[in-house]
Amino acid sequence: MPTQDTPALLFGAPLVQGRWCVRLAEAAELPALLRLRARAFRGGDTADDSDEYDADSLHLWLGEPGEAPRATLRLRLHGDGPALLNGYAARFYDLRAMAAAGGPVLELGRLCTDPDRAGEGDLLRLVWAGVARLVLATGAQRLIGCTSFHTTDPGPLGPALALLAARYQGPQALTPGRKAPEVLGFEVLGFEVLGVEAIATPPDPAAAALLPPLLRAYLALGGWVSDHLVIDRDLGTCHVLTCVDIASLPAARKRVLTQMAAG
Repeated sequence: MPTQDTPALLFGAPLVQGRWCVRLAEAAELPALLRLRARAFRGGDTADDSDEYDADSLHLWLGEPGEAPRATLRLRLHGDGPALLNGYAARFYDLRAMAAAGGPVLELGRLCTDPDRAGEGDLLRLVWAGVARLVLATGAQRLIGCTSFHTTDPGPLGPALALLAARYQGPQALTPGRKAPEVLGFEVLGFEVLGVEAIATPPDPAAAALLPPLLRAYLALGGWVSDHLVIDRDLGTCHVLTCVDIASLPAARKRVLTQMAAG
């Protein structure tokens, strides 16, 4: 956990919605969050999903007060370019262009809900409320993360990847370079980055349905993705680098997130 041992001061009072609440986890709660992550990502809570980034990250705790956590999200604030280049996403993507652009970046990862229990919709809304509060508290200029499809086979994802290639490419000056051992560029898959006419065309509903909920949430905030897919054999997934520029948030979304952050 971050050395500023004041997570409650950074985040403030827990955000409550119905019976659920979201807050920053204390250091002593990290083992419970790791067990939840192991069930979600490794198929059992005796597996090890910890890594070298956990100790210096913030972790959201979501659930009912007094009960075991039902969801979690890891967040890491990179205050400058060198810090960003030492983050988790930088293991897979060449982020030197983004690092050179400067500004604090809030990296999100390991979002999961308890795979054995329901109630995910309300929890995911609270996750974004917690993220919004931390954006306001830290002054982050961008949100980034590796957003995963739960497969290592990109074949069935063709329509979704074509949609990302056509409509959701970021600024060329910030586009991540290719770094991971297993990479599939959209151009190799035959997906062309199209122009304004394609962006103005409503997306294919079948393609949009293939996008994971987290990726849809990023894109609804005006987010953009890398021009390639990374195959992650460790987690049995493939992912794209996703970025949301806070200054470019649609005004209506910004108002909603600010209201959510206020509780």
